[in-house]
Amino acid sequence: MWWPIIFLSLTSASNIYHFGNYQPLMPWYFMPYQTPVPFSKAEVQSYPVGISVYGARQSYLESLSPILYKEGAPCNQGGVLVPNPGNCESFLTCVHDKFLAQSCQSGLHFDNKIKACNFPEAANCDGSSVSGSEGGDSGVVSVGDIDKPATAKPTTQKPSEGNGQWTPDPNPGQWEWKPPTTTTTETSFIETSNVAEPLSGDYKVVCYFTNWAWYRPGIGKYRPEDIDPSICTHVVYGFAVLDSNNLVIKPHDSWADLDNEFYKKVTSLKRYGIKVTIAIGGWNDSLGGKFSRLVNDPAARAKFVKHVVEFVESHGFDGLDLDWEYPKCWQVDCSAGPDSDKESFALWVKELRAAFEPKGLLLSAAVSPSKKVMDAGYDIPSIAGDLDWIAVMTYDYHGHWDKKTGHVSPMYAHPEDDYDYFNTDFTMKYWMENGAPANKLVMGMPLYGQAFTLDKSSENGLNSPAKAKGKAGQFTRAAGFLAYYEICEKIKNQGWTIVEDAEGRLGPYAHQDRNWVAYDDVAMIKYKSEYIRKMGFAGGMVWALDLDDFKNRCGEGHHPLMNQIKAVLGPKMTADEEAARSQRSVQRTSILDVPEDEETAAEGVEVTNEIENKNDTNETWMFYTAMQPIQQLWYYLVPSS
Repeated sequence: MWWPIIFLSLTSASNIYHFGNYQPLMPWYFMPYQTPVPFSKAEVQSYPVGISVYGARQSYLESLSPILYKEGAPCNQGGVLVPNPGNCESFLTCVHDKFLAQSCQSGLHFDNKIKACNFPEAANCDGSSVSGSEGGDSGVVSVGDIDKPATAKPTTQKPSEGNGQWTPDPNPGQWEWKPPTTTTTETSFIETSNVAEPLSGDYKVVCYFTNWAWYRPGIGKYRPEDIDPSICTHVVYGFAVLDSNNLVIKPHDSWADLDNEFYKKVTSLKRYGIKVTIAIGGWNDSLGGKFSRLVNDPAARAKFVKHVVEFVESHGFDGLDLDWEYPKCWQVDCSAGPDSDKESFALWVKELRAAFEPKGLLLSAAVSPSKKVMDAGYDIPSIAGDLDWIAVMTYDYHGHWDKKTGHVSPMYAHPEDDYDYFNTDFTMKYWMENGAPANKLVMGMPLYGQAFTLDKSSENGLNSPAKAKGKAGQFTRAAGFLAYYEICEKIKNQGWTIVEDAEGRLGPYAHQDRNWVAYDDVAMIKYKSEYIRKMGFAGGMVWALDLDDFKNRCGEGHHPLMNQIKAVLGPKMTADEEAARSQRSVQRTSILDVPEDEETAAEGVEVTNEIENKNDTNETWMFYTAMQPIQQLWYYLVPSS
């Protein structure tokens, strides 16, 4: 019998390390929103007569609610709703493995019985986290701006004046809840660009849209309707995920993607001539070996290819973006995956191309800027031949994990760098050196900054000691990370000091007291866009649309960074640029080869493989959170001897 083994193994310890804090557990492992353990005979016999196992478990879960249910706490069942302790007018929802607070409409309270905002007299909320609970939180319910009651519950209605009870509509259909209609027949987009000349399309402007930015509060909330259709040639919808059991693509947040029709809304940008694709993967979804199992199994690949074509076409997308991070180097651990990942990933790409090309579907990939990951995980000539473009994630070179300040996306090497290849210029040339033609490469640009808390306010330059993450932004709410619209507001209204690099090797950084952040401003975005043209690249990519100052908070205009990219990459190619792109597409350039009018601090630098990594990587920050961009974390993957 299996149950005594399970019982003994689960009762052997009275404490289990859970979410970073020691939490006492019952003799069974059943935490909210994790897979429940089946009842065992031993557990049934352990409770007094008259006490059911389910009742005992539920009572224990309710006793833990004040500890587990708080904003920012980890969770692992996307979209689930729970009460917000001490605040009846809001609730918590699980978005990308973190609880986020959402407000009810004015005058309403969260009703835990129906998992929706309700009238106070019906919600019966007293401010505790378990008020109004009924049968626990076993169901998975998703949420957006419009609150979604659980299936087969009556719609919220104001109690009648007579007896204070609900008065159900005689129409029996009202007992089966359906999402309210949140769209019109055609989604409306507003063009706010201050750049008159439209995008010619000679250079791609690839924009990532994130389906979780609408969960942010206030002016940080970003919906499909906030996309300016004049500033992108391609929009990539992030993210769909890989089903770990069936190894096929599936929506990640069905409440946003399907119920609130984000798929439909974003793909409606196609009427402006924009190509809209769906991305699969991302940092969080790349945890573990499921992508490796997929690509190394020919039958699984064939099944995936057939299914993904149906998925892409049924939802109206123009193609697929592969965001597995990364082949062989799972979440940048190059000891994690088998060597076969490299060849198998290339075969997966080739088979997708064979299925996509007859249907006119696009295929792209977001790839690592790490030399070690490139060498171990990518057959670059092969994938370059089969992908429509390769989006190189040239950002997150430095961050709080370094325990000292550094720039998120330096353009060139800096004399004070630990490694001379931690910069955009080296990364892009290394991709070309290894077989990627310039006309397939799309260079990444961050619309955010990496933030630090200085050890001492008096030491505030590059490489200054900073053992702690920077304070979370008011709207993005992730420590160590600030959107551009949060950074520019601090500079404009809070008196942060800006420091520019005299030689233009990297964007600015800003600081105040012990707060420090490095980012790309309008000037650096302009320079990088000009660099794209000079190098003959296919275009530029941004992470992500929701991080630019899309509300014109700082007075630079709506989407100031995106409009700078539009101004530079929008005009058609000149004859000289066409010639340069053609030349760079057929000849492998030296890593340190640059246009004649460019100077780089990397010139003449000898790259060594004898670099010792002195940083400690055993930190909880290695696990990606939804409110941050795709973490690269490749800086620790330095070449080994």
